[in-house]
Amino acid sequence: MSIATHHYNPDWLSDDALVAGFIARQTEFRFLRDELARAPLEGSVQHYLLIGLRGAGKTTLLKRLAVAIRRDTDLADHLIALSFPEELYQVKDLADFWWAACEALVDELDRQGRCADADALMDRTDAARAAARRGDQPADAGLALLLDTCARLQRRPVMLVDNLDMVFERIDKRGRKLKDPHAAAYWALREALSTTRSPIVIGGSVRLSEPFTDYDKAFYDFFVPKRLGRLELAEVRRVLEHLADRQGSPEIKARLKTRPSRIETLHDLTGGNPRAVGLIFTLLQQGPNSRAVEDFERLMDLTTPYYKARFELPPEHAQLVLHALGARRPGGGPRSAPTAAELGAHAGLPTNVVSAQLDVLEREGLLEKSAAFGRTQYRIAEQLFRLWLQMRGNRRVRQSALGLTEFLEAMYDEEELTAALQGATGPALSEARLAFAMADMRGRRADRRSLEAWGADCATRYADESGAEMNEVLPSCDLSEELATLKALRARLAGCTGHDLTPAEQDALVGALDLRLEAKRAAVDALCSSGTAVTEAERMRKYQLAERRKLLRYGLLEADLPLLYGLRARGFFPLPHLHPDDIAPAQRANGGTSLDALTWRLVGAWSYVKFTDEAAAEGWLSWGRKHATDASANAWANVAGALRRSDQPNAAREALTEATQRGTTARTEYERACLLAEVAGLPTEAEATFHAAATLDPSDPFPWNGLGNTIAEQSERANEAEAAYHKAIEIDPTYATPWHNLGNLLAKQPERTDEAEAAYRQAIEIDPALASPWSNLGSLLAGQPRRINEAEAAYRKAIEIDPSDRGSWINLAFLLAEQTKRTDEAVAAYQKVIEIDPNDSWATGHLGLLQAEKGDLEAAEASIKRAVTVSLETELHEFWQAQLDRLHARRSTIAATRALSVGSFADTRAALDKLLADAADLPTALASQAFVEDFLAPLLANPTQAASVLGLLHGLGYDRHARPLLLAFEAAIDGKPELLDALEPETRNAAKRMYERLTKAAKH
Repeated sequence: MSIATHHYNPDWLSDDALVAGFIARQTEFRFLRDELARAPLEGSVQHYLLIGLRGAGKTTLLKRLAVAIRRDTDLADHLIALSFPEELYQVKDLADFWWAACEALVDELDRQGRCADADALMDRTDAARAAARRGDQPADAGLALLLDTCARLQRRPVMLVDNLDMVFERIDKRGRKLKDPHAAAYWALREALSTTRSPIVIGGSVRLSEPFTDYDKAFYDFFVPKRLGRLELAEVRRVLEHLADRQGSPEIKARLKTRPSRIETLHDLTGGNPRAVGLIFTLLQQGPNSRAVEDFERLMDLTTPYYKARFELPPEHAQLVLHALGARRPGGGPRSAPTAAELGAHAGLPTNVVSAQLDVLEREGLLEKSAAFGRTQYRIAEQLFRLWLQMRGNRRVRQSALGLTEFLEAMYDEEELTAALQGATGPALSEARLAFAMADMRGRRADRRSLEAWGADCATRYADESGAEMNEVLPSCDLSEELATLKALRARLAGCTGHDLTPAEQDALVGALDLRLEAKRAAVDALCSSGTAVTEAERMRKYQLAERRKLLRYGLLEADLPLLYGLRARGFFPLPHLHPDDIAPAQRANGGTSLDALTWRLVGAWSYVKFTDEAAAEGWLSWGRKHATDASANAWANVAGALRRSDQPNAAREALTEATQRGTTARTEYERACLLAEVAGLPTEAEATFHAAATLDPSDPFPWNGLGNTIAEQSERANEAEAAYHKAIEIDPTYATPWHNLGNLLAKQPERTDEAEAAYRQAIEIDPALASPWSNLGSLLAGQPRRINEAEAAYRKAIEIDPSDRGSWINLAFLLAEQTKRTDEAVAAYQKVIEIDPNDSWATGHLGLLQAEKGDLEAAEASIKRAVTVSLETELHEFWQAQLDRLHARRSTIAATRALSVGSFADTRAALDKLLADAADLPTALASQAFVEDFLAPLLANPTQAASVLGLLHGLGYDRHARPLLLAFEAAIDGKPELLDALEPETRNAAKRMYERLTKAAKH
């Protein structure tokens, strides 16, 4: 196959260019060339049929054979090549086919420089054809002229006929539309090709049609079929490397060598189709940007005639099946390929019909079949063809980008795709498709949400520019729920007039950092209702003022806020899990203007950005070292604080080092003091450093608040801590945190609970979006029996503000668990805690205790076992293990009691044996209420049965683990406590305690 820019017309290439670019199909070429070399000038010969899909390289292979016949001495000395045009539109019968062969011989003589011979033959051809049409010459006059001319040339003609199947369809029609596989023309052609002087035919066809396949047809076993299947991996590699050399792209060649898996992916994408390999090379050169999207769209447009012809080749039902296959995007490798039944459901066809059509498509080479995973599955052989099917005719931007998604996944790696976001922008529609294609890639990109937002931005711009309906271009169902909601809220606010909020205030609401989506939705509902619009607008302005003050206090600038709110209202800067990769799409949507400084200030804004693990923390530090080199000492110190609050002390120290390299400020010293107090455990040094920070900037309330927190750990210095909090409040009365901390301090003093409540409520008044004052207020009120309902309301308010607040859920669960009729609600609250933190052993274990209390012992055991596992390296481990042992004892003794009640001594033994096997701490299990009071004590009412159980316990070896208990049980059975007096003191005391427990429980 020759690789050049002439993907569809290799005839336009010179012989030299064709030979230089003929990389693939070498095996097939060598075979046919050697066969031609052995063909005699006169005598019997073999004819060949090249079978392959469009683009498989049939035409180019035939052209390469023609060049070989021209140039190679062992071929040129007795053969002459007749190269036919790819489409023989002038052929309507067999006679026309022979006249076309004469014209092909004229072209070859012309090519060889034998112009006089060519002109003479052309004149003879025109004259003989005219005579034949008048009836003065036989129908095979063209064949006779061809053979006569070749005999004089001493050359045997080799007819290289592309699309031979199309020729066969035309020569049997006699002007009719129907074709006849028994046509006389076929037998006449066979006879003409069976003589000792007949031409050698090497033809190309997309399929083996009836004249070739049925034993009673003219050409059954007459042509040797040579299938041109998919290129081997090594051939694709050679083709791509050749293209890189020819196009002057050494970087592509180097990339293919360093990433060999890329070639495997491209091999799969193209199905090893040579034409498809050539077509996508320019896109590999271009790289993943909006220009590449346009190029891909042009590729899809360019290949439309090619793929449309391929699609229309099979019968109608097969087309339906092919379309169903193309509409499915593979979701998880080979296992996700569809079965015949699944395709039938999609296409609306019975499974047996689908199966038959799948066989047709497989024979055509359009499908590949696999049974590797226990069921027969199918996929389109050339994935680029499937992508064309997916993209064709879909106006919805996101849906039409599905094919592009797979194309980008195949063509480019993560690093290249990320770099694409830094490139030049392009047309809005191409940008939108690129954004959605990247967002929909497998593996869930970290910047998926921001890519969606960028795609939505571009789609909106495209709709505005083109006048298209937005709901047709990008319906809400094509967006994530959150992004669709933000889009809807912005549209509703813009359409309401009663609220009187400015566009900037609307962005501040939709893009608010503290409000959850549900709260934003409720606010917009109120703003768009005439009865509540004015009141809600006032409430929102108050909220926005509080948030604005807080953000400025945390290091953002006044100029940052409108930009931040505007971007967040459109879905950018997702919090709390902002990722460095989220910045590029936001910056692209911002017209390319740098957002680095704003981003770094946002990352350092208290705890709005969460660092889920060390890798996330290190990722942001790396980003900062590259993009925040000009950031101030305070900005880096604030980032150190954010890292510290996310329990990333090592990263916090690194950020603080970067900060102090830029200077020493009150904020750097404040962060140093926090690390000393919270991480290093050096309160004295921390206290001194807080004082140093306060001296550096007397107007900063942070050091005084931090000082109060450190001193508050020492109960004897409560007055000093209170004074520090009041100092922070004096500096900034609108700072809610010291009010909250003051409430915590006062709540520890029983006589000052009213002051504590007032402090909490002041913090809530200042910052309504802060959850912790509500939660701690709930704990304060929960200690007052008459205010339980208020405590619950406070906890629920904290949860409403922050549903992920683990502490509020735990407090609520404890409160509900203490109320007899609300156990189910308590269970639900504990389950919510576990959903937030699956490794919370406290919540998991208490959930188990509640489940046991309800009698669901199986669920209780699963929960407490989980608590034992997750608390393995904590001080709670022994506690939960003991609880598990008690539960095992309870379950085993219940089983033993049931067995005794039905007289099954064997089952009783099995249950008691299981208790021994399950308990990790046998003394705890055997001293539990479940074993002593609930199992043994009731047996005393039936001394005979009790004695039998005592014997069973001895037989199982219980006396090795609980000898005092068994001695006490025996004494209780006999009613002789004096038997215990003769025991050694230690055993005697323990046995008497057990005797008391047994007999006391038995009386009840």
